[in-house]
Amino acid sequence: MKSILSPRILEKLARETAAGREAWKNGAIGEAEKHFLEAWNALPDPKTKQDFYSQDLSWGMTAFYQATQQYDKAKRWLDIVRQVYGGGPDASVDFLAGTVTFDSGDLGEAYRLFDDLFLRYGSRPFEGSDSKYLKFYQKASKR
Repeated sequence: MKSILSPRILEKLARETAAGREAWKNGAIGEAEKHFLEAWNALPDPKTKQDFYSQDLSWGMTAFYQATQQYDKAKRWLDIVRQVYGGGPDASVDFLAGTVTFDSGDLGEAYRLFDDLFLRYGSRPFEGSDSKYLKFYQKASKR
C-alpha cells in the first residue's frame, strides 16, 4: 500500500529541496547538505517505504555527495538507495554504484559492477551517462 504524505510534509519537501538546490548552485555545499537532510528527515518512518519520495531523495543525496566528491557519504547513501529499491539487483542502482565507486577511485569494484551490468544488458545501462564510464569499462575489458 502506498503511503500518502500530508500537504505539510509535501510543502516541506519542496521547500527544503529547492533551497538545497539553490545553495548548491551558489557553492554553499554545507548549506545545501543541511537542506537536503532536512527534506529526508521530513519523511515519516519508515523513511525507506515512502513511495517515490524516498527513492528520489536517497538517489539525490547519493548524487549530491558524488558530485561534491564526498564519496564516503555517497557510498553510505547507496546503501539506503538499495534498501529503498528493494535490496535486490537493479540495473539503475547498480550503475549508480558503479559510477560512485569509479569516481571515488575504486576502479576494481567499479569494473566488477560495470562488467556485471555489461554482461547482462550490454551498453544499455551506460546510455545517457558520462562517456567516461563506458570508455573505462571498454578499455579495462578490451571490449
